[in-house]
Amino acid sequence: MASRPLNRPGARMLNHVELVYAPGERPLARSLFEGLGFRVLDPQTDPIPESLGPAVAPYLIVYLDSDDDDAFDNVLYASEASVDQWRFECALRERLADDRELAALHRNLRQAYARAPQGMTHFGVAYPSVEEVEAAMARVANTPQLEGRVTLSDLYKPGGAGAADAPVAQAFVHTDVLTAGLLCAGQQIELQVRLDGV
Repeated sequence: MASRPLNRPGARMLNHVELVYAPGERPLARSLFEGLGFRVLDPQTDPIPESLGPAVAPYLIVYLDSDDDDAFDNVLYASEASVDQWRFECALRERLADDRELAALHRNLRQAYARAPQGMTHFGVAYPSVEEVEAAMARVANTPQLEGRVTLSDLYKPGGAGAADAPVAQAFVHTDVLTAGLLCAGQQIELQVRLDGV
């Protein structure tokens, strides 16, 4: 089936992904998003565009396309983990510290994101060029406050070692700064470039 434009009437597209960060790590989450090249609107500190109106939710609004002002489609949202999630995460971290078998399984899971990034749970973001992916990876790698909180893969190009798909170049960022699941498992984000001209 041929690709169809997303702006056609009735098209389905990804609306948003809701992410969470640990209490107190809102600035760190923002630094990661900005390192990836996204524009971040923080209603707590930034001027609010008139198009959003006065009742803006308190979470970070992350525009994947920096020139877009649509706060509802093609965006990420990020807010502090709920009290229930944070209590669970803290209890799980205590168990990980006390249970050697569980800690080993957790370590193996985290290492699997580096060993087989394409096969692990992740979401992907399309970039317009390999150069933009390389620039994003460099910014993240050179953001001091993210040191020890992100793991960057190689850039996989078609025909090269570790490449998974002929028409794409891809790189992966794994982080425990934010997630769409459990912070202690982390979040894998794919940075992908289509090379087939579609």
